[in-house]
Amino acid sequence: MENRMEVTVDQNSVVNPNDAIKTKTQNGKSQQHTDSPPASTYDPLISRKLMEGICGLSTNTLVKYEADGIIHPQKVKYGGLEVVTYRVSDVQEVLKRRNAKFQKRDAAEVIAIFSQKGGVGKSAFTQHLGSMLSLVGRVLVIDLDSQSDATSLFGINVKYSDLVAEDAELDPTIAELMTWRLKDSQESPYRKLPFERVVKKISPTLHVVPADLDLGEINYSLNRLPLEDSIGPDGNVKPAILYMVKDVIDEIRHLYDYILFDCPPNIETCNVNALFAANRVLIPLELEAKCLKTMRRNEDFLFRLKDLHPGFHWDKVLVVANKFKRENIKIKALAKLQDIYFERTDICLSEAVIPNGAIIDRCSESKEPVFVAATRFGKETRAAVPQAKEFTDLFWVIMHELLDLPIEHLVFSESQPLEN
Repeated sequence: MENRMEVTVDQNSVVNPNDAIKTKTQNGKSQQHTDSPPASTYDPLISRKLMEGICGLSTNTLVKYEADGIIHPQKVKYGGLEVVTYRVSDVQEVLKRRNAKFQKRDAAEVIAIFSQKGGVGKSAFTQHLGSMLSLVGRVLVIDLDSQSDATSLFGINVKYSDLVAEDAELDPTIAELMTWRLKDSQESPYRKLPFERVVKKISPTLHVVPADLDLGEINYSLNRLPLEDSIGPDGNVKPAILYMVKDVIDEIRHLYDYILFDCPPNIETCNVNALFAANRVLIPLELEAKCLKTMRRNEDFLFRLKDLHPGFHWDKVLVVANKFKRENIKIKALAKLQDIYFERTDICLSEAVIPNGAIIDRCSESKEPVFVAATRFGKETRAAVPQAKEFTDLFWVIMHELLDLPIEHLVFSESQPLEN
C-alpha cells in the first residue's frame, strides 16, 4: 500500500484552487472529494491569472488553446465562485508550443545554491526556485545539509500514517547514491541504492533527494576513507575526492532539466563536490554589516577551487541581495555591492533585491511555493497576496538571470503579456 501523508484541511477557511479538488458528477453538479487529500502545494492547480503570467499569453489565446484541445482546464466551484484552473502539464504544453527558452534539455542545468554563511536564505531560495522551475521543466532538488531545511520545506519530514518516526528518519540520502570505491577492499560505510529508492517524488515534475542528520558524517567519510580513484573515458585520472557527487549527477542528468543543490554553510568536501558537479552557482547574500566580508570569502573560495582543478567551471555565478529593509546599513551595503559588481562578468549581481518579507516565513510554515500563496483569495490569506505576487516576480527574474534567459515579462505585471 502506498504511503500517504496525513493532511488536514481547515473547513472554515476560504480556499483557493489548491485547497480542494472537485469533479463533476453524472448529473453535472460540482462535488468535492472527501476521501482524497487536496492537490499538493507543489503540484498545484494553476489559476488562469498565473497561467497567463507564466506563459506570457492573453486570456483569448488560452481560450483558443482550450477550444483546440491543447490544454484541459478544470472548473472548481466554491460557493458562488467558479475558478478556472490548469495542471502543470498544461503550462508545460503551452510553453513547449510558444516559448523556446524553456524547451527540454538534453542534460540538466546543475545549480549549486551556496554560501559559507548560514541563515542567508539558501533553503528558501531552493524551495521557491525549485518549485518555480518545476512549472517549466523537470526538477531534482538534492539536499546536502544535515539540518534538512530544504527537505522540511518540501514536506518530506511530515509524519506518515503507517510509519513510525524512527523509520521516517532513516530515509536514504545522496550518500546512498555514491559509489564508494575503497582501497584495500575495505567495507564501505554506505550501501549504494538504486536512484528510485532514494528520490522522493513531490510532484510529477519535482523530485527531492532528502537529507538527515546522518548526512553530517559524509564529510568525515569523504576525507578519511581511502577512496579509490577511477579512470575516465579520456584516460585521465578522476580523483574520487572530487567526483563522488559528479558521478551521481552524470548518471541521472538526462532525466531532468534542472538539478539544484541546497548546500550547507561550510567549505567541506561535500560542498566542494557539489560545486564541481554544478555548472551554475547562486549565492544568496543577506544585506548586513558583514555581508561584504562574507561575499569576499565566498568569492575567494570559488577562485581557489578554479585554481585547484580545471573542472571547476561555471557558466554563471549570480549573487542575490537578500533581506533588504530601508535601513541605513542595508542601503549602504547594497550600494557598495552594486558598485563592486557593476559590469563584472565572472560574478554577477542580480537586479532583483529580495525584501525582508513575512511571506517567506509564511510559505516556510505552510510548505508552499510563493506563487501558490500569490493566488489565494480567502479572508485569512488575502493580505499576504500582494507581497506574494511581488516575491513571485522577483524569483521569476532571478530564475531568468541565473539561466541567462531574456526577461520578456513578469508573472504578475500589470502590463500586457507578450505574444509571440
